[in-house]
Amino acid sequence: MKGCGESNTGQPEPRVGIFWLVANRLIVDASPLSEAEPYGDCLGHRLSHIRYWAILRKTGVVQPELEYDDFPRGRVTYNAKKQEFYFLADTCILKDKAKVAKIKKLMYLPASTIVDTDLHYKCPGCDKSESKREQEEADWDF
Repeated sequence: MKGCGESNTGQPEPRVGIFWLVANRLIVDASPLSEAEPYGDCLGHRLSHIRYWAILRKTGVVQPELEYDDFPRGRVTYNAKKQEFYFLADTCILKDKAKVAKIKKLMYLPASTIVDTDLHYKCPGCDKSESKREQEEADWDF
């Protein structure tokens, strides 16, 4: 009989969840795939970034004046139809291969996990650098 959060192979069950990088500190909330909630063809974590951030504020993990979208963040979901895990995150996280590897290890994700960006996960730092790049490109338009 397999234990909670354990796969049929005896290995820890892969997780779905949400995460942030706050002042170089990783914050992760995840649950085993068997406890994931359906969302279209995908299975995802029961809590949104907004709802979990409220818990982090209430428990004093983050300062109350900080907003959930002030920091690089991401999510892991599972597409049940395609049988694929998706690791979607802010580019500030994705460019740090060690952080990506750490999150994947914490969530017991397979090597085949698809890692990509998503418009939902863009911190203010990325927005500023993108706006600056767009302005520089516009300066060359005649």
